[in-house]
Amino acid sequence: MAANDNACTDRTDRLLAEDASETFIESLPFASQFAIWAARSWVTALKLDQPFEAVSGDTFRRLDLMPAQAALDGFFRVVASSATQLIDIRCMKCRYASADEMTFHQALSVAQQGDAFAAYHVLRNWLPPAAARLAFTSLATLANQLARVDLRLAPRGASGPQLAKRDFPDARTMPSLALH
Repeated sequence: MAANDNACTDRTDRLLAEDASETFIESLPFASQFAIWAARSWVTALKLDQPFEAVSGDTFRRLDLMPAQAALDGFFRVVASSATQLIDIRCMKCRYASADEMTFHQALSVAQQGDAFAAYHVLRNWLPPAAARLAFTSLATLANQLARVDLRLAPRGASGPQLAKRDFPDARTMPSLALH
């Protein structure tokens, strides 16, 4: 996975995001900030070739979220090996969330709502069909584990193209769809 290696955009004199699609991290609820921080920590560990536990300060163990940590690792391993484009995951200090970080947020949010097809559709922004199906398993586990400790992500209106529930078939009909 090619993470953002640009200079950190966390400058104290910076008032505006580079792009209108960027979201100010502090404007997000805590659960959303945590999810984006976890993604950034995973990518930082990958880039530094260090254990995720060291980079994250053992946070997942302290919060009794070891299954969530394993799911996050599984999810981003699929993304890192199969992404069809560069994924912009920022440094941990950056004050703005990239469009790709908000795509991750959106996928995690709809997975927490139990909308498997919408989550799969969001993952298809990054991944080919088979990889999206593999990544979804880990994403669903991560979503459920975070919800278990009341870290629920609210859907974001500005997180990209919004898909109305009526635009998708009922989850019971999902297996009959051509996903490739």
